[in-house]
Amino acid sequence: MKYIPVGKVVATYGVKGAVKFKYYNDIYDNFYGYTSLYVKDGSRYTRLEPTEKRFHNGFFYIGFKGFETPEEVFCLLSRELFVREEDLPCLETDEYYDYQLIGLDVVDRKHVKVGKVKDLMHMKTNDLLVVVGEEEIFIPLTEEFVCAIDLQESKIVVDESALLV
Repeated sequence: MKYIPVGKVVATYGVKGAVKFKYYNDIYDNFYGYTSLYVKDGSRYTRLEPTEKRFHNGFFYIGFKGFETPEEVFCLLSRELFVREEDLPCLETDEYYDYQLIGLDVVDRKHVKVGKVKDLMHMKTNDLLVVVGEEEIFIPLTEEFVCAIDLQESKIVVDESALLV
C-alpha cells in the first residue's frame, strides 16, 4: 500500500485537542472526502480518524478521535499527514498528481536525458517542472513544451525549445 502526503500539521489549536493543518492541494473540497489520515512512525503508518474538519483562512482545523487535549496532539506538530493512494480522487485523462511526476526522467525528443523532475512549482499562469541535470532548469508544464508523459516508462518527453535559456 502506498501513502501520499497531503499536508502538514503547523500548530495545535484550542483546548480540545485539535490541530491547524496546511493542506498541500488548492482544491480544498477534496480534503473533506478523506475519512482517514495517517501519520508515519518510522516505517509504520498509524491511522487517525478525523472527528471534525473546518476550513478557515487557508488552513484546516481538525479534531481526531482519541485526542482530547493540546498535549495529546502535540506529537503531531510539524508532521506530515498522509492518505492511502487508493483514497485519492480520480483524475481526468492527462491529469497527474505531483508525486507521480517527481522523480521521472526528462528526455528530449531524441531521447537524450536532460535530468530528473525534482519538484513542481504551481504558478498562476501554468505549472513548472523543476528539472535537475547538469543544471537546474524550469520547464513549463504545457502542451507546447511537454510532448508526452509516460508513467509506465517513468519519463517525460519535452520539446527542445523548452531547454533554451
